Amino acid sequence: MTKIVFSQRLLDDLIAVALLDKAEGVIKLPDWQRVLRGEVVAVGPGRMLPLGERAPMECRVGDQVSFSATAGMDSSYGVGKSIRLMRDTDVDAVLT
Repeated sequence: MTKIVFSQRLLDDLIAVALLDKAEGVIKLPDWQRVLRGEVVAVGPGRMLPLGERAPMECRVGDQVSFSATAGMDSSYGVGKSIRLMRDTDVDAVLT
């Protein structure tokens, strides 16, 4: 897999995820039932807490994650691959 360089600076608790696979099956599930996988290519600094500190991020660059198909929004940002921007809390699991 080629390394994706994401040159944008993300804010708050946003993460950028490169989609790993598009599940093409015989039975088309509605979006709310589909689970996608991807690799985290960029993370923000974390959500700002009331006392001025930042909440720690759960995801790190390079983590493989699974998430709902309805989480976040798709974009290409000129990196040549489909990128999805979402909140750190939208991730269902970090795959090991």
